[in-house]
Parts: sequence; structure tokens; C-alpha cells
Amino acid sequence: MAGDGNGAANGAEDQFNHDAAKGRVAVHTFDPDASPAQKAAVAGKGKDQLKGVQQKSEEGGEREVQIDHGKSNIIPTINIQDVDGEKKIQQTDGNVVTDVDDATPSPPGAMPAGPAANIPEWYQVGWRAVSGIDLPPLPEGEEKDNSVLHAFLGEQFYGDWYHNAAIIVFAVFTTHFLTRFHFGWGWLFIILAVCNTYYTTSMERTRRRSRDDIQRELVKSRLASEHETADWINNFLDRFWLIYEPVLSTTIVSSVDQILSTNTPAFLDSLRLSTFTLGTKAPRIDKVRTFPRTEDDIVMMDWGISFTPNDVSDMTPRQAAGKVNPKIVLSVRVGKGIATAAMPILLEDITFSGLMRIRMKLMSNFPHVQIVDICFLEKPVIDYVLKPIGGETFGFDIANMPGLSSFIRDMTHATLQPMMYDPNVFTLNLEQLLSGTPLDSAIGVLQITVNSARGIKGTKIGGGTPDPYVAIAINNRAEMAHTKYKSNTYNPTWMETKFVLVNSLAETLNLNLFDFNDHRKDTLLGTATFELAQLQEDAVREGLTSPLLKDGKDRGELKYDISFYPVLKAEEGQEVPDTKVGIVRLTVHQAKELDHTKSLSGDLNPIAKIYLGDSNTAIHATKCIKHTNSPVWEEPHEFLCADKNTSVITLKVIDDRDFLKDPVVGYMSIKLSDLLTAKNEARDWFPLSHCKSGKVRLSAEWKPLSMEGSLASADQYTPPIGVVRLHLDRASDVKNVEATLGGKSDPYVRVQVNNVTKGRTEVINNNLSPVWDQILYIPVHSVKETLLLECMDYQHLTKDRSLGSVDLRVEELAVEHDDVQYPYKSTGIKEATDPIRLDKGGGFKGTLHYKAEFVPALKLKGGVQFNDIGASALAKGVSGSSSSKGSKDSDAGSFRSAGSKTDEAGQDVPDGVTIHEPSQKTHVKGAKSTDTMATNVTDGSMGTAGTAEIHEDEGVEMSKDELLAQQSGIIVFNVISGRLSKKARVEMLLDDGYWPCFSTNRARSTKASWGYVGEGFVKELDFSQVWIRLNEAEEGDKDDIIAEWRGDTKGFLSSTLCSHQGLSPQDYAQTFTLNDSDERGTSTVTVEARYIPVPVVLEPRESINNQGVLNVTLLDGRDIHAADRGGKSDPFAVFTLNGQRIYKSQTKKKTLNPDWNEQFPMSVTSRVAADFNVELFDWNQIEQAKSLGFAQIDLAELEPFQATEKTLSLTSQKHGDKGHLRVRLMFQPEVIVKSRKNTSTFSTAGRAMTQIGGLPMSAGKGVFHGVTGILKKGHKGDDSVDSSNIPELPAGQQSHPVGTSELATSAGNAFPASLSTDGLPVSNEPGTLRVTVIDAKDLSGGDAKAYAVIRVGDKEQKTKHSGKTASPEWNESFNFAASSLTPKLYVWIHDHKTLGKDKLLGDAEVDIWRHISSEGVAATDVTVELHGGSGLLRLRLEFDASVNPLTRRSSVSSGERANTSRTLSIASPSRFSISGRRKGGDDD
Repeated sequence: MAGDGNGAANGAEDQFNHDAAKGRVAVHTFDPDASPAQKAAVAGKGKDQLKGVQQKSEEGGEREVQIDHGKSNIIPTINIQDVDGEKKIQQTDGNVVTDVDDATPSPPGAMPAGPAANIPEWYQVGWRAVSGIDLPPLPEGEEKDNSVLHAFLGEQFYGDWYHNAAIIVFAVFTTHFLTRFHFGWGWLFIILAVCNTYYTTSMERTRRRSRDDIQRELVKSRLASEHETADWINNFLDRFWLIYEPVLSTTIVSSVDQILSTNTPAFLDSLRLSTFTLGTKAPRIDKVRTFPRTEDDIVMMDWGISFTPNDVSDMTPRQAAGKVNPKIVLSVRVGKGIATAAMPILLEDITFSGLMRIRMKLMSNFPHVQIVDICFLEKPVIDYVLKPIGGETFGFDIANMPGLSSFIRDMTHATLQPMMYDPNVFTLNLEQLLSGTPLDSAIGVLQITVNSARGIKGTKIGGGTPDPYVAIAINNRAEMAHTKYKSNTYNPTWMETKFVLVNSLAETLNLNLFDFNDHRKDTLLGTATFELAQLQEDAVREGLTSPLLKDGKDRGELKYDISFYPVLKAEEGQEVPDTKVGIVRLTVHQAKELDHTKSLSGDLNPIAKIYLGDSNTAIHATKCIKHTNSPVWEEPHEFLCADKNTSVITLKVIDDRDFLKDPVVGYMSIKLSDLLTAKNEARDWFPLSHCKSGKVRLSAEWKPLSMEGSLASADQYTPPIGVVRLHLDRASDVKNVEATLGGKSDPYVRVQVNNVTKGRTEVINNNLSPVWDQILYIPVHSVKETLLLECMDYQHLTKDRSLGSVDLRVEELAVEHDDVQYPYKSTGIKEATDPIRLDKGGGFKGTLHYKAEFVPALKLKGGVQFNDIGASALAKGVSGSSSSKGSKDSDAGSFRSAGSKTDEAGQDVPDGVTIHEPSQKTHVKGAKSTDTMATNVTDGSMGTAGTAEIHEDEGVEMSKDELLAQQSGIIVFNVISGRLSKKARVEMLLDDGYWPCFSTNRARSTKASWGYVGEGFVKELDFSQVWIRLNEAEEGDKDDIIAEWRGDTKGFLSSTLCSHQGLSPQDYAQTFTLNDSDERGTSTVTVEARYIPVPVVLEPRESINNQGVLNVTLLDGRDIHAADRGGKSDPFAVFTLNGQRIYKSQTKKKTLNPDWNEQFPMSVTSRVAADFNVELFDWNQIEQAKSLGFAQIDLAELEPFQATEKTLSLTSQKHGDKGHLRVRLMFQPEVIVKSRKNTSTFSTAGRAMTQIGGLPMSAGKGVFHGVTGILKKGHKGDDSVDSSNIPELPAGQQSHPVGTSELATSAGNAFPASLSTDGLPVSNEPGTLRVTVIDAKDLSGGDAKAYAVIRVGDKEQKTKHSGKTASPEWNESFNFAASSLTPKLYVWIHDHKTLGKDKLLGDAEVDIWRHISSEGVAATDVTVELHGGSGLLRLRLEFDASVNPLTRRSSVSSGERANTSRTLSIASPSRFSISGRRKGGDDD
């Protein structure tokens, strides 16, 4: 038999040599025993390197995902080396040095060496940008650019007719002009020539366009009805095929031969391709038909294609003589070991023809073809000659056997019909294929908790109660996971959690209920289905109940929960967030130089098996590659990793021996983190241990998951060793990123540790040499950490831009110390002036001036520990399922999955990691800000040398009361979960609330579960306040606050801090209710906290005593200078704080000893740095006011809460020391709320500045009710405030009663309680409404002579116009009749023009009865935002219900306030103390 086979092979070889001698195309002949790589090299004929096509994983369907717990006790022993030495990369200072000579000149038209420069956003490139088709429609009332024709002409009149009309008008007007001024006939002929030229050109264009339109329509109809030839492309294919056929054959051989080798049946020794050629005649396109009437992005054609190599009708005799027909020889080796024989199977004379429809969907991105749909409109014609026995000489064509040829043809059509015969289509997603993302790559993880089933209908065969279990599948494919069975019950309860990887959410989840049977196939009782597309709207679905159906009948109901955790994607220009939980896609590529001495024959049948941690069960086994010592597998496998930092992967290469024990050829163990690092450094070959030789190529891809606890979880938290006190003084000459728009950068500094933002300064508006003079406290966790001081440009609507950075190493500031309480100590203050390093190009721009000092933290005994209430869903699911694994009690049982193996005995390897990569930490620019202000998540077991030597049982043990007695320290927040009104992220803020301390990632569902740990530093615990905010916007976008809670930090800690007295976790994990803008508690967040004392000595300006509200009472003046001729003066006082006018008093006429008794409050952000003074002026009706004296007021020496009376001496350069002023001052310490405002390159009023209580400049965000003083007795962080009688304020309005501080006004007395249900007066009887127009600021258009027009009802009043200023002051009062019939007050601000029409600067509406009471006497200061422009207007509303103004005439007092017996004493608060409040606080 062997001899016959060899004779047939020799005959076939002679025929192939004859074909090869024709010399037109290569005939590929191979050694049957050669490896696929050797065959590909032979077929390539000189190609440098052949890359095999990666085959798709042939795993048997989906199954439950394996979970790596990351628990392994293995010590690294070996460093990674590049064993091959093929890729030698030198690294110097982090830069990769290659052998490429950059000085080599490139020819014209060559590809650029580096990336092209970015095109500026303001360029218009392409027709879409020029036409503006992608621009959003203009809002109503803003269609400024519409021409007159657009506005007044209908569509039927719009065209080129007005051009012709224009030339007629032009000719008539011009000839009339020339005739009127007696020009000659020559000019008329010139005009005639111009008009004639225009008419001729216009007619030519019109006829050309018409001809093209007609021809185009005719072509469209012909394309749709007739077929075209494609001879031009066939001529190209005839020549191109001779060049491309060897490359195509090479690709087919390198992939198909590998598949044949791995799928060889057991009774055969091997299947090898020994000869392969597709011939010299190219495929042809016989006819083409195009369908032009499709959508713009759809191209559809019918192609008639044929591949007929034996047809010589279109060939010359010379071409026919040199023709090579397609031939494929498959060498089948029968037998085992040495007793084998080769038998060739010959396939030749292949013919194929058919009519194919191709539909392509186009897109704007490369490759510009998104989807290709292919189908055959009719069954294709397939013919071939198959000679399974005898080869070329003695072979017998099986088509000659009756019925066999038609049987094979019908089987082929039956297989292809559901795939690609019309109406079925075969779809190729080119976008996905060319994106580099594998088609079987998981997009996320499903967490399925099977709770219970009720009312199961069904019995066992032969009677009895069923033993139900649930099997999980997708689209009824292979089973992916199953629960344990419950014995003898119709109402089983499982409470088991399973994790399943999913590739698409467009499929259906099937929960199949089976009855477990011992000795026969399990019986299906019913199926519950769930559409995974529902998870796109809400990723968490709890308490689901679905009917169990079988054959359309109800068989009970199933209760379950489903959660979807998507893979995190990198945002544009940012890195993928680093998480500890994720999906690992592990690819076993190949091995080479395996130790052949472990096989008697010298040939191995290698299999690679993958193990996780200390497990003895393989999670994946590759297919067996027979008879090779250099196998190529290219098999990926995905599994779920619970902890990337501690996960260890073991790979064993095993020799498959059919009936004997399979020995281990070699193995390797590597930490997952090291494997990921090696991939980034292009190293994927690793040596095998326990063998003489051998290497394996392995790579891993990490896909982070958005699971609770994945970003910054409690079990990853490392307590801080202290804080770095960072005094950021100033910067000079920073980069200007707004120069193209005529503006300047708005710089601030953010401090990052391990790519996590820990602190930020305030924003300095429009300044390239900003002075912050601000102190930040940055928690640090190791002396090995590095602080990145990054200067940023603040953007209100878009993401902030980097201006450069400076590195600060903690080891320069701190060293280890042998003190148990303070393991580290400071090395002193570092004062530095460092250049700011730019991100791109590595250059420097600007300098940063700062001081840094380390302050150690008190080490607590036991460290900082959180409880498992915040554990991740992965950990809880694993623990829940693993706790009962293998258990078998009275009502539950476990069974082995089909296909599971138990032949792992004898394949054990020694414990220990064989390959180890030293860890390195670097800063990644542009880190994702989802981790903003998160903790340093250094693993405890992998800590630095400094922390490793400190034992956990050492430290100071402090009770809860002792902790709360420490004024400064670090609060560690653990945001556990929440029930939200909308999907949002939680922001934690402290004190002034200027920047968040940290922010969680955005919740995937309204039932959120984070397990997110972050930190914040408290300087004075007794006076601090904490904010919990829900922000619906993404990190870096414009804030969209939907709810918040605010309270006392000490009370917050008291309720969330563990007292270590045996409390359960629920006792100190506090749930807080967050209120929205309507004061409704629509969301809850569960938080627990820990406190680490840090003994910080604060400077006076850092203390809470340095900021607050100053109440100033101007009492009187004595012996002031006489400025008038009559020996008197008309004095008024102006108070100024830090260069800004705060308050202007009334004018006292004809006196040198004025008495004022006026009181006003003002906000002081820093008493130490405050420049507060008062200047006395003499009022003149015509001239400018003259200065009578100046006095400085020192606020630093004031004692809090004590009224101090001061006598100030007035000093003037002109008059010397003359006169005295007496004032009374009382300072109330209080946290001043700060807010970041909008930025605009073109408006000075809207720039981002450190605004103390700035009113928000966007409609709908101005609902504020005042800030409660945190020093109020009995204040608790979790107290609720009854705000049922506080009416809702409309957008852009804020008020507080006259005579009280806007910052100290509580919600209880901010508004009158005696309002009707709709806020209007109960009676229609009018009262007197006195409106005082005080001042305005930040008016649009800059300086203006502004005046105000006020209307209440049908009555209108007008103020005098001010001088030219952007902050006018009027102080004019008007009386109106007001009742329920006049609910609103209307104000217009105009710019007075001496010549021309006055310009409107803005307008506003004030809801009168929302600010003042309709009963008795009420007075309120109202600040309102101006619409139609920008700026704020301040009014005072005073209402007296007992006086009817209709009985007397309204009076106007200009320049001074009228004090009557029926009005309150009016105290004008600071213009700059409007509190920029957040909405929904408890104290509102």
C-alpha cells in the first residue's frame, strides 16, 4: 500500500514539474513533513518575512468567565530578558534610541516621518465645513446672517433671475448717468460690450449645466436598466494576477495548513498541503449593473463574476500553451509512528461563476467603507475534478460516480444558502475589522444573580418532584454558566451570582430552567428571556421577574438581578483609567525550540495550558499541533481579573500523548502586571523553565472595567504618611494659549500624585504672570511619590489645557524616623523657582515660585480600615458563589460541567514566579480626570521599603472623641452607594467649595454602587463644613449640579466615624439625603469616613478667624475740613476694600459734624491681607466731589464676635490731619463660599476669577437662599431644615432682608413666612412699594452712561444717567402701587447717548412677592441678573401694606435715601458679598 502511494506521488510530481517548466507562474511544491512556516517561506520565493493570518478562536461556545482572585504566594526570581535579541532597544532618560538616521534625505512625495501637525479648529477644510451643514441650527431670534432674499423671497422665486434683473438695472442706471453728464457714444458702446459679455457667459453656463443635467439623468436610467462590461478592470486583472497569485497562495498555505494540522482526525497521522496553485488565468468580472437611486452613503451593484481557468477561447495559442491550471494536492499520511504511508488527494480544474450583489455603506472615517453586504442572486455554478486516489496518473474523478457529484453540489448549496444566497446576506464590518479590535472581544461583564423560582410546573419522567437548576446562555447558544440544583422542590431558591463576558448588547439572554437527572439528559422545564439592549438605558436591573415559558405556555416565574459593567474607554487625548478590576485578553501566540529530548521520536505534539494563581485547573488549553517543536497557536482567551497587581499567570507546555501520560515540556510563571509592562516595551518572548531549551510568545491586553471598587477601593487604600504643605506663590511668563483669540491664559495650578489630582489653586483671570499666594495641603503615601505641579488654563465650557508642569519629589522633603507616632519627619522647607516644562516638545516656558514642607501624620494603630459593606460586586459575587462550591447538603448539589477535565495529575510544577519585571511609576500626561482627587491605590503587600518596615500593630490608639479633638487632619471618605434621581457622579467638597476634593466616576445607573475612596484635608475641624454634590456632567465639562447636601464637618465625622465598640457596619455608614433646587430630597448617598490627625501649625491668614463677615457701622464725624465758601461741607463717606468700592454713605448737607448711624455688612476673605480704608468727600452739584480726608482701618487686630469702636483720624495731602470719623466694627468668622465663573476671551465681565459669592451667570442656576453661619449653636451636619414655606426663586434672582448679611442669613428667616400658596398677596388692596435702584456692575459693553427704567403695573419711572462707568451707582427711590395685580417689576438698563438712540444694555424681571411679604412692613435687597447682555443689578424693595399710594402722588428722592417712620432702617450691604451659593443644602 505504501508503495502504491509513493508511485502515485511520483507521477503527480512529474506533472507538476512540467507545469513549473512553463515558467509563467510558480507551482508551489512542499515537503509534506515541513512545518507551515517552512512551507510559507518556500511559497514566498524571496519574501523577507511571512505573517500568518490569525485564526479565530475555535473554543466551543461561550461559558462562564473564569475569575482570577489575585491570591498567590509567589516570590519573583528572574528578570524579563529579550531572549531572541532581535529587537534591541536602548533607553536613555526614557527616550527610545533607534538606528534610524533622521538626517537621511527623503525623496519628494515620501511618507512623512512623524505625525502631521494638527489643523487649527478655525480652518474650514472640506465641503461639509465650508457649507456649515453640520452646524446646529441657530436659536430663535438669532438668524442674523440671513440675506434679504432669504427673508422675503419664497422658494419658487429664488434663483439666478435677480442676476439678470441686476444687469438690466445696471445698464439703465449707467446709461442714464453717462447721458446726464454728457459722456460720448464710446462710453455707451463700452457699457453695451460689458452687458453683452455678461449675457453670453451666462447663457453658456446655463446651457452647459442643462446639458450636464440631462446627460446625468439619462445615465442614471441606463445604469439601472442595463449591464455594463468591465473589460478595463479585466485587462488589469490579467496582468496583476501573475504578480499577486504567489502572494495569495502564500497567505492561504500559511493559514489553511495550520488549520489542517490542528484538526487532523485521530485515525490519521497528518494532513499537509504539498502543492498549491491557483493557475495563471485571473478571475473575470463579466458584467456590472449599478443602482444610482439609493441613499447618498449607499453604493449597490450587481457583479457577474467567473473563474474559468480551462476556458481558452479568449486566449492566444501561445497563452494557451503556457497556461497553468489550478491544482491543490493534499498529502494524507496514514498510520502511527514509523509505520506510515502518504496518500495524495488531487483537486484541479476548479470552475466558478455566479451573479453577486454588493452593497457598501460609506462613512467619513478611514477606510471610508463601513459595511459590505454580499449575496448571490442565484445559485453559483461550481465545478471541479477531485481525484482522491491515484493522483494525476492513475487518479479517478469522483464526479464519474452516479449521484455523488450532485450530492456534493446540493450539500454545498445547502450550506451556503442561509449564509449568502438572496435574501440572506453575508456582512463584513470593515470598520471593526480594520480597527484592530478582535471580533470576539468582550465589551463588558454581566453580573447575573439568580434569586429564586416560584410555581414551577413540571414533573420528572415517571413521577416525582423536579431538581431544578438554571443554565445561562446567550441567543440559545452553548451554556455559559449554571447554578447548583435544588433537590425535590417546586419553589427553589439559589441566590447565586455568575459573571459572564458579553460581546454585544444586541442579543438576548436566556435563563433556561432544567430538571437535573442523574443518568439521562436533563429536561428543559422553561425559559426566561431578557433583552440585553435594556441595559444601555440603565445598567443595573434589580428585582426582575420573568415568566418561564415552554412551547408558549406559562411554566412558572424566575426572579433575578442583572448588572452590566462596561469596559472603560479612553477619552480623546487622555489615557485609559487605571483600575484594579478588568478583563484580561491573553493571547498564546507560539513557541519555538522546545526541548525535543522529552520525546523518543524527537517530535512533540505540544499543547499550551493556562493557569491562574495557585489553581490546578486550567482555564484554557490550546489545540494540539502535531509533529512540531515550533508550534503556532495564535489563540486568545479572556478572563476576569479581580486584582491586577497580585495576579499570577502560569503557562505549561505539555506533550500530548494519546494513550500515555502527558508530560510537561516546560513552564513559565509571570505576574500579570509584569506581562502588561512587557507588552508596552515590545517584549513578548519568555524562556521556559524546567527544560533544556524553549521559548514561548505570550501577550496580554488589559481592559479596565467600571465596577464598584475598581478605581479606588477600600481594600487598596494605603494610609498617608503625612501631607506636603505647598505654598504656591506665583508664576511668571506662562504659556499663552489664547493668543490667537486676542486674550490671555487663565492659569491655576493643580497638584497630581500618581496621575490623581490632589489639590488646585484658585483661577487667576487673564494673566500670564499670576500671583496665587495660596497654601495647599497634599496627602502623600510614600517618600517614593512625586508631586506633579501642573499649570493649567481654566476653561469654563471645555476641558482645561495644560501650560506645563514641575516635578517635586517627596524624598526631598521627608525621611524615615524611628518614632512610633510619627514614622517620618520633615527635612525642612524647600524654596524653589523651577522652570515650567511644556508637555509637547520638551521645552520650557515660564517659571513657578513655590515653597514646600512635609508635615508628618499621626500613625494610628491598625491603620485605616474599611468594612466589606463597600466591597466590589466582583468580590461579593465570588465569595457568595465560592462559599458553597462543592457543598452537598440535603437540598443542594453540584455537578461537573460538560467537557471539564480531571487529567491534571502529574502536571504539577514548582511554585514561584519564573519571570519578574521591576515596577516603575511614571507620570502620564493627560491622565483621565475620572480619578480626580482619588486616593493613592498602592497595594499594601507591594508597598515601598519605607512603609514595609512599619508594622500594622504599631501606632497610637485613639478613641473617637480623641480623634475629633484634633483640629487638623485628613478625612478619608468611602463613598459606598447611592439612590440617585439621575445618573451622576458624587463630588466631595470641603470648606469654601471652590474645587472638589475628589469625584467618583459617573454612575451607570440610578442605583449606584461605587466603593470609591478619596481624601480631603481639614485645617480647622470645629469650623469646617463638608459638601456632598451630585454632578450630572462629565469630569472636565461644565458643571451641572442636580442635588447637594452640606453640613458641619465635625458632625459629619461623628456620624460616619467608627467608634471601635462593636458596631455593625451599617451603624456608622451614614446615608445622606441630597436636595435638589426645589428643596426636595430626591437622592441619597451612603458614605463612611475615617480621620487621620496631622498636627499642622496654621498661619494667621489660613485660620477661619481670618475670613468672615465684617459688620461696619458708620457713626459720625467731627471737625472735618470746611470745603464750601460758607465754612461748611456736604460730606459723604466711601469705604474701599482691596481697591473695590464697597459702600457709599448718605450725604449730610451743610455740616462739619455729620451724624450717619449707617450700618452695612461686607465679606472679608482675608483680614491679614485686607486693604480696608475710608475716604470722606465733599458733595458738589456741579463739580467733582473733593476729598476731605483718608483713613486706613486695620482688620487684623479685631477680636472675633466683639464690637470694637474706633476713632479714625482723617489725613489729606492737601489739608493735612483734619477731622475724625467714628466707626463700630464687629467681625464674625465664617467660611466664605467661593465659585468659579465663566471665562470669555472677549468679555471682561465674564472672565473666570476668584469670585467671593459670585452670582451664577447662567439662567436656571441662580436659585440661592443664603448661607447659614456654621457657628450657630447646636448646628448638626445631618439636621434637616423645614423649607416648606420658602418659595422657589426664579432664575437669576437673589435676595436677603435689609440689615442682615447675605452670608449669615439662614434659610429660616431669609424670606417672610406669611405668603399665600402662590406667593401673591391675599388681598387685592394696593400698598406702597418703594423701589430703590442702588447700583449695577459688570455691564456689557464696558463703560457707559447708564440709566434705569422701572415699570410696575402701568407706571414707569426713570433714573438719572450716571457718569461713564461699567459699575454705575444711582441710589434713587420711586414709589409705586403694588398688589396681587402687579406680580412683577420690570427693569431696563440703557446707555445714554447725547447724539443718537440710546442703547439697551440689559433687562430683568423681578418677582416682587417672592422677595417681600405682602403684610405689614417689609424690606429686601434684591440682586438680579441682566438678560440680553451681562451684569448684575441691585435693588431695594420696601413694601408698606397700610399706605395706599393712589391717594397721594409718588415722590422721587434723588441722591439720598428717604427714611420714614414706617420703613425699616436700611443698611446697604456690600456689592461684592453676594453669596455664590450651591443649591439644595440643608441650611438653605
